This record gives sequence, structure tokens and C-alpha cells, in this order.
Amino acid sequence: KLGDGLCRHDERGALLRLKKGFRFDNALSELPSWQASSDCSTWQGITCGDAGTPDAQVVVSLDLADLTISGNLSSDLFALTSLRFLSLANNDFLGIPLPSDGFERLSRLTYLNLSDCGFVGQVPSSIARLPNLETLHLAGAFTWDTVQNQATPFLELKEHTLDTLITNLSSLQRLYIDYVNISVSDANNSSSRHSLRELKLSYCWVTGPIASSLVPKLRSLSKLILENCIFSHPMTNSFTGFEKLSSLLVFSLSNSGLMGTFPSSRIFSIKTLKVLDLSGNTMLHGELPEFMPGSALQSLLLSGTICLFYGALPSFAQWTMIQEVDLSNNNLVGSLPSDGCSALHNLTRINLSNNSLSGEIPVNLFSHPCLLELDLTHNNFTGHLLLHPNASSTLQHLFLGENNLQGQIPELLSKLSGLTRLDLSSNNLTGTMDLSLLKNLTNLSILQLSRNRLSVLEKGDARSYVGYPNIVSLGLASCNLTKLPAFLMYLNEVERLDLSDNSIAGPIPDWIWKAGANDFYYVNLSHNLFTSIQGNILAPAYLYLDLHSNNMIEGSLPNPPLNTSFMDCSSNHFTHSIPTKFLSGLTYAYFLSLSNNMLTGEVPPMICNTSNLKVLDLSFNSLGGLIPPCLLQENKSIAVLNLRGNIFQGPLPQNISRGCALETVNLNDNKLEDKLPESLVNCKMLQVLDVGDNQIVDTFPDWLGDLPQLRVLVLRSNRFHGPITVVDGTNFFPMLQVFDISSNSFNGGIPPQCLKRLKAMINSSEVESQARTVGYQYAIDTYYKNSVTVMVKGLDLTLIPSGLASLTFLAVLDLSYNYLSGPVPQSGQFLTFPNTSYEWNNGLCGSPLSRQCHRPESRIRDDDDNDSANWNVLSVELGVACGLAAVTGYLLLSSRGRQWFTTHIDSLLLHVHHFYHHF
Repeated sequence: KLGDGLCRHDERGALLRLKKGFRFDNALSELPSWQASSDCSTWQGITCGDAGTPDAQVVVSLDLADLTISGNLSSDLFALTSLRFLSLANNDFLGIPLPSDGFERLSRLTYLNLSDCGFVGQVPSSIARLPNLETLHLAGAFTWDTVQNQATPFLELKEHTLDTLITNLSSLQRLYIDYVNISVSDANNSSSRHSLRELKLSYCWVTGPIASSLVPKLRSLSKLILENCIFSHPMTNSFTGFEKLSSLLVFSLSNSGLMGTFPSSRIFSIKTLKVLDLSGNTMLHGELPEFMPGSALQSLLLSGTICLFYGALPSFAQWTMIQEVDLSNNNLVGSLPSDGCSALHNLTRINLSNNSLSGEIPVNLFSHPCLLELDLTHNNFTGHLLLHPNASSTLQHLFLGENNLQGQIPELLSKLSGLTRLDLSSNNLTGTMDLSLLKNLTNLSILQLSRNRLSVLEKGDARSYVGYPNIVSLGLASCNLTKLPAFLMYLNEVERLDLSDNSIAGPIPDWIWKAGANDFYYVNLSHNLFTSIQGNILAPAYLYLDLHSNNMIEGSLPNPPLNTSFMDCSSNHFTHSIPTKFLSGLTYAYFLSLSNNMLTGEVPPMICNTSNLKVLDLSFNSLGGLIPPCLLQENKSIAVLNLRGNIFQGPLPQNISRGCALETVNLNDNKLEDKLPESLVNCKMLQVLDVGDNQIVDTFPDWLGDLPQLRVLVLRSNRFHGPITVVDGTNFFPMLQVFDISSNSFNGGIPPQCLKRLKAMINSSEVESQARTVGYQYAIDTYYKNSVTVMVKGLDLTLIPSGLASLTFLAVLDLSYNYLSGPVPQSGQFLTFPNTSYEWNNGLCGSPLSRQCHRPESRIRDDDDNDSANWNVLSVELGVACGLAAVTGYLLLSSRGRQWFTTHIDSLLLHVHHFYHHF
């Protein structure tokens, strides 16, 4: 109620002093109407009400939200004792603590919003002394961990706990808390009930058992949202009691790290429940119960990365009010209802992707009058794709990829005129698909038909495609294309274009770059028959370009546009040197592969300006000269450096900086000399080091044993010499699983303590639990896969990436072709190998070799024979054991398995020998 009088002078003065402590980012938010000469009831953000006297008004509402205010929060705020509404939301009081006293003076306050202001420190206890407060928003400052994908809050509710706050605010109806470090009491100390209706905790750290502390007093809750939180008690038994909230309408525990079996039957027994969201809990599992008749459920969201709800898909028929169902990324089995959910008139969204559902897709699903989204991706659905004659015009998203559907794409698909997204990729669809089908799908923006057995055709000339839908994402990989789709010439907003694995020949036309969107353009033309690139590559701000394995593109490397983020030109016929101008467009690139071409010359110094590169692969060319020092010495971004199979020469850069980010270094098959740089110990994340087949002259690099993540070490075919040394007190390769030092000049004995300290080979179960994929993940579900070359019984074998990518516990060892001498350590696992395991070490003796030692073997027996049973896998033949990891990991567990393995590898190598002899 507005009064007729003017704003009180004391409150106007308090407001002006409050403003004086503020700082503003721009003139529009500087509160220009706040002038001493004007009535404060007319000021921005101020509402005044009747003070009980005819000549004055009091400030009852202060709304300063979204003004980018920073600076200090003056105690003059608390002079406005008649406030009922106060919002400081979405401002920049970053790092400023809330005033410890003063809030209790605002006793008439019913609404308080302090969210997204950047406050730190303790939530003042004075906030808990607001007897009329009905709505409270709190959100503090935080930092975001991009690795763990979680927030660390700096505002705390610890000195007085969450349950104490709720108890003291007796009129509170709605409590929303974000980014706050919260404590709850270990036990419920109050038997009184509270009338709180809505409680939302988002991105909070919660210490204490929240259910047992809050449920007894919050029986009136209708909305309980605990999302993206970190709980000190994440086990599901710590949440027992929520089923007693008989008035609950909305219940969300999404992305909160819940573990254990979810009490499905108890939660689903809440008859009032309309929304249940458990998505994103990667260690949560359970079985869905049969739903009670007359369920009020409208939204069921149980999706997650590895959210393993299992069992049969529950019957939809019980969910008469259901609107959306998301059970994706689980382990559900069974089939869809034969009636296509036609009786569920409110149903708008079904997402059952990434399960194990089977059977045929009911025809009636495609005529459902309200359905907007249907996602059945990555299941086991079979049969033909059949559509109802009365196909729905309301269906917008249809995702049926990665199933076993067969037959032709029905012409009735054009009746689904409301489609904006269509994915039929990775099925067994056959026949021809005429792109003229798109004419009626005028709203279509995403079309994915890749990896079927289709033949996609265009009928008519290019002019007939004017007015077709403005496609944003087009996937036609493996669609038997022999030419580029002509309608692409009329598009200009394409963000993703995948035409890989076809037979498109001739030059890549310059118009294809004009089809790209303004901000990002993904283009995959790999595995085709292109021969050249016409003109300059003109593309938008960020270009992702994959041209690998075309095998026929010749000439100099193309000049990429500025801000290219990904460039793969591998496995083509590019010649000449790497142009400096080519590298100038890759300043912000994170991936560059030029491997398997015919490039020559030295690597230009401009490579040092590509400071964002994560993967650099120049392998299998004829590049020479010195390795640019910046790739090792000054590198803090490159994770994968592959220069294998070139003619680089001279010494390696010696001063590798701290903070080195390298995870894979492959320098195999060059002409490198001198010593390994001991500063490699600064590369603490290094997993793979392959310097085989060079001319390195050095002693055994025992100092590499301190690298905590090193799993593959290949030193073969160099000029290493001297004994294999083990320094006391060092870790000695704690994670090493591939160890190839063959074809060098090492001498002396095999130190028993050397093999005993290879912990990853000894304790395979421990390593398996800690192991990561050997390969750098540079995008979601996308790894750069490593490969190494090793010797197996005198033959060089290159291990393809699949062997290394699955390397989780395999232990391999190759000591052949050296000058080692003395007895073989007599632990049980060594006795199972044949003579060939230690071949060309003429000084070695003792079992399993036929050459016997001149002293009793018992004197040199390994002291820790009792631990020999823990050596689950040990293979002297590095290449085969790694390349066939999935098989040999089992075979090498026993002496019988090793015998089988050796016999069959001999047979394999005999076939290889005959093959090469024949050709």
C-alpha cells in the first residue's frame, strides 16, 4: 500500500550512504535517480509504504538485483527497519563477508535474496532471527574445478547448522541455498514440526546425515531438491526416511554422488510424487518396481553416465499422468508396450537410450498425438522401421541410431512434418535414400544417416534443392556417396558435416567452406578419394577439419584459416616442407596430425607459436634436422609428441621445464644421438616413452624410475651400455608394464631387486584398479592411441593402438639381444619361460636356459619366492603380449597357458616368414 507522503528523511540518508559504499561497472547501473534532492519513493529499486502517519512513507522494498554492484555492504542497510522485501541478487560483492550483525533489525522482512553475490565467510546467525521471513535465497562465492567438475564454496553455514536455521525461522516457507558449505546436526534435537514447503540445495557441500536430521521436522515439504551436492554420507541408507514425506511433489537428488542400492519401492510409494529426478548418480543402482495404479507421477528422470538401474522395463500403463520418462544409460531389458503408449495422453518425451531393450518399435508410437521427443538410441531393437499412416506432425526429435533396424527407410517418413532432429545412424538399413525426401521436412536441422548399408542419392539438378531445410548437422558417413551432395551449396549455417568413409572423388570444391556456420564448423571428409583442395580454405571462427586417409590428396599442405582448432591431414600424399603460413593458422589448435605423408625439410620455428597444441603427430614422413627445442624444453601444453619414423638427428633438447605436460613421447626410428635428457623427470604425467631404433649412447636410465605414471618404456636398438642398475630407496618404475631394452649393449647380471620393484607387474589387481587407458583423451570418448615397435623372436612387430588402449594389467618384459650375464633369478615365474626368452645373452645361465651355472642355483634364488604367485602376468615377448592383450592376459596366468602361447606364436611367426618370403 502506497502512502501519500514523502520518504522519511532518515531512510533517504541511509540509502544515500549505502550507495556511497557501492561501486558500479557501468553508468546504467549507477542508480542515477538516487539524488538527495528527490523523494526516495521515486528512486530505482525502491518501493515505499504507509508508515501510519499522513506525512511520511517508509521503505518496504529494496530491489538492487542484477546491477553488477561491488564494493562494501554498509550497516546503513539495517536502518531500513520496515523492509519486507530485500534482494541483492546477482551482484559482485566478491570476497566480501556478510555483516555479522544487523539483519535481526529487519524483523518485518518476509523475502531475503542474497544469491549470486560472491559473499564469503559464515552466514551470520542474525539471519536466523527474522521471525516473519518466508523466503530465503543464499548463494556464496565459489571456485570451479574443471577436472573434477565440481564447485568449492566459500560461504559457510557451519557455526549454526542448517536444521538450526530452519527451526529458528519459524515462518519460513521456501529455502534455496546454492554454493554453501553446510553442516547438519548428527541427531534430531527437536520434535517440533516445521511448515517449510520447499527446500533446495544446489552445489553445496553437506556434512552430516541430512535425512535423519531434517525429515522428522519437515513433514510438510512439497519440493525437495538436493542437486549437484557433495554429501559426507553419500550412501543411500543415509537417505532413509524420505518416503515419510507424504506431501512431497518434487524430489530431486540429481548429480549428487549417491552410492548403493536406491530404495525404489519406498520412494515410489509416495502417492503424491509428481517429479522424481535421480539422474547423473554414476554409482547408484537398483531395480524399478511395478508402479501402483493411479500414480501421480508426471516426470521420471533416472538417466546417468553409469546409472545402473536394471531389470525389466516397467509397464507404462500405470502412469496415467506421465509427461516425460528418461531412463537412459541404464541396464533395462524388455520391450516397448505394443500399443505404443497410446493411452498416455499427456506423454511428451521418452528417452530410453543406452539400455538393452529389444523387439520391434511399435508403429503407434509414431502417431502419438502429444509426443515431442522419442530417443531409443543404442539398444537392440530389430525389425523394419514401420510408420503409421497417420504419422504425427507434432514429433520433433526422433533418435533411433545404434540399433539393428533393417529394411528401407519408409517414404512415410516425410509425413513427420514437425521433425527438427532425425537420427537413424548405425543400423542395418538398406536400399536407396533419395534426399528429395527432405522437401516436406522443412523444419529439419539435424539429419544423421551414417553407418548403414544405404545408398544416398540426389535426383534432379542443384536448382531443385533451393528452399530445402536449413540443415545444421548432417551425417552421411558410409552412405556410398560418389559425389558431394549438391544441396550443400545452398546452406550457410552447417555446424557439423560428416561425409567420411565414402567414395567421393576429385577435388574438394571451395564452396564447401561457405556452407559453414559463423562460429564453428566441423568437417570430416576422411576416407574418401579426394585428390586436391581447390582454392583457399575459408571457414568461420573455429574449424575442425579431418582429411585423414584420403590417400590421394597431393601437393603442398593447404593454408588453414585463423583459429583452426583441429587439423588432421594424415595418410595422404602431401609433399614438400611444412609451410610457415600453414602453421600460422594453427595458433589456437589443440590437435595437429600430418603423419604418413611425404613431407621433407625441417620443422619451421613457427611451430613454437602453436601454444595450445595438445597432440602433435608428425610421424612417418622424411622430416629432418634438430627437434625444435620448444617442443620439449618450453612445452607446458603438449600431451602427445609423436615424431616417429623421420630422420631427425642430433641430441635431444636437454632442459625440459617443470610443469611438463607430456604423456606420450614417441621418437622411435630416427637418427637421434647423445644421451637421454635427465630433465624428463619433470614430466610427471608421462605414460609412454619410446626412443627405440635411434643412436642414443647412454647408460641405463634408472632415474626414469621415479616417474609415477610411466607404463611403457622402449629403449630397444640403441647404444645403451653398462649394467642395469637399481638405486636404493627409489621407486623403480612403480607403474611400468612394458619394458623393452632389447638390442643394446647392457651387460652384467639381472638384479633380482630390479624385477621385484616392478610393482605394476607384481600386483596386477592393484594396478588394474588404478589403470587408465594408455592414450591421451583430447575430446569426449576420443583418444589419441599410442603404438610402439618391438622385437619378437627376431622380427619387428608394430603394436597397433587397440592393444595399448586396452592395456590395464598386462606385464611384459624383453631382455633379449644384450650382453647380460650371470644366473637368471630363480623365482617361480621365471622357470616357465623357454630358452628363447633370454636369447642372445650368452653370459646368462640357469633354468630355464639349457646353459647351467657353475654354482648352486639355490644361492641366487629370489628371497621373496613366497610372493611369486602374485606375478599374474610376465611376458618376455613384448610385441605379441601387448598387441594381443585381450587374449594373452589370460593365457599367461599359468605355465600351461605360457606353453600354449609360445607354441602358437612360433606358428604365427612361421606364417609371417612364409608370407614375406612369398612376396
